[in-house]
Amino acid sequence: MANIIIKSEQRKADERQVMKAYGINPKDPAMREAAEVAAARSREVLNRQGKERRYY
Repeated sequence: MANIIIKSEQRKADERQVMKAYGINPKDPAMREAAEVAAARSREVLNRQGKERRYY
């Protein structure tokens, strides 16, 4: 059984933005996956930002 991620439109848009911002070739599988991970982690941070504010 393979692990398959069904991507939402928001996730696809985030990936495209990261690839465009860093000049990543979408045909290179390793770089495409790196952009995917960067986009996913960035989205997680943005989603958590309002919930876990810390003031130092």
